[in-house]
Amino acid sequence: MRSSKADRITETLAGDIASGVLKAGQRLPSIRRAAEDFEVSKNTMVEAYDRLAARGLVQGVQGSGFFVTETDGGAVPDLPQPPHMIEAFDQVSLLNAQLDQGLQVRIGDGRPPLSWMQDALPQKLSGNFLQRFEGDQTAYGSAYGSADLREVIPQKTRRAGMAIGPDQVVTTFGANHAMDLIIRRYLEPGDTVLVDEPGYYPLFAKLKLAKIQHVGVRRTPSGPDLEQLRGLIRLHRPKLFFTQSRCQNPTGTAIDLPSAHALLQLAAHHGMRVIDNDPFADLPDQPGTPLALLDQFEQVIAISTYSKLLSASFRTGYLIAAPRIARELAELKLITVVNSSRFSEMLTCEMITNRRYQRHLKKTAQRLAERRADFNARVGTMGLSVVAPDGGGFYTFLQLPEGHDEERIARRALSKGIFLAPGRVFHVGQERRPAAFRINLTRSDDPRFYSFLKRELA
Repeated sequence: MRSSKADRITETLAGDIASGVLKAGQRLPSIRRAAEDFEVSKNTMVEAYDRLAARGLVQGVQGSGFFVTETDGGAVPDLPQPPHMIEAFDQVSLLNAQLDQGLQVRIGDGRPPLSWMQDALPQKLSGNFLQRFEGDQTAYGSAYGSADLREVIPQKTRRAGMAIGPDQVVTTFGANHAMDLIIRRYLEPGDTVLVDEPGYYPLFAKLKLAKIQHVGVRRTPSGPDLEQLRGLIRLHRPKLFFTQSRCQNPTGTAIDLPSAHALLQLAAHHGMRVIDNDPFADLPDQPGTPLALLDQFEQVIAISTYSKLLSASFRTGYLIAAPRIARELAELKLITVVNSSRFSEMLTCEMITNRRYQRHLKKTAQRLAERRADFNARVGTMGLSVVAPDGGGFYTFLQLPEGHDEERIARRALSKGIFLAPGRVFHVGQERRPAAFRINLTRSDDPRFYSFLKRELA
């Protein structure tokens, strides 16, 4: 169902209150000022403020305006949410916004549009599809996952120079499930880990939910800032470093060979395991050095998924690790979810073996290269730049000139039906940094976005 302007403004302000952008006791902008910021009528702003008041998030004070409430508005829940759970939910407020299908221009969305994916999945299955795969298709199967898919994945990694066996592969419900397993198996509340900054915000939420301290390592065009990484390792003695060697979300940057080598030397010296999340591992012609190519899964656990390149609803991913690590994670998978989707895994295997998947990847890579060049040229004419002009994957990180307020621009965009992803949600800390937006290149062809951006920066 298409949401109204009042709906969008209400959810935007509720998200700002939840995330701490608007703090308890803070006065909201006047009805007139807020209406100008969101470019809506005063009546629409009155409705939005009234909805916030009804939810106990703000309180109207006669003659003074609206203020963020100091409490939850007087409601006493039967089971109050622990602070770490509230923080985790706040972290994924952007993910909630992505589920709103009413917005017309979705350049901040994490997923590609249907037009990029509609030829990827088969429209129907052949009659003997199930008969071509192992065992009883109605049974759970191994906790490691589909035997056929776990044979196909090592074939691919061997071609890339990484020699592994099926006993090193555990299938999952996508990359996020793989990260959940690793966090639950190897971390305890109070532990410290390192993460890319800017980095993958759903990971930050998972770590908050697990009460894990996470410290950001500055991401540069060639990978993590190695000097900062060295100092943080000495200071915090982290168990894990979550990073992305290629197509990093949100910057599109890649770890070059010298940085990958230095990173792995640090990890080995300090006993720190490295989690390399590469959802675009199968996409051809992407820059960067997969960490496991140098490490051969001694310190590295590699994660990937088919969901990113096929369909967000197609929850099939995997992790690759040393045999002992893979066994431990398969056991935890058995305890927590029993097994992943054998049917989805069998369908994935079928698309790989009949080359449908590879044809889709080739077409996607070509379209991405064209879209990246087009986007760089368009923003270049506005005097804007991105972190990695020659990056990879779906994303690029657009930097705004000093003095611009990304939150205000995002709110004004929302009032125009344009969904943007502000840079703040991808940062662990909120210290001073350049204003930025994550851009999904698969959705970057809508002229309404460029017209809006030109007006805002004029």
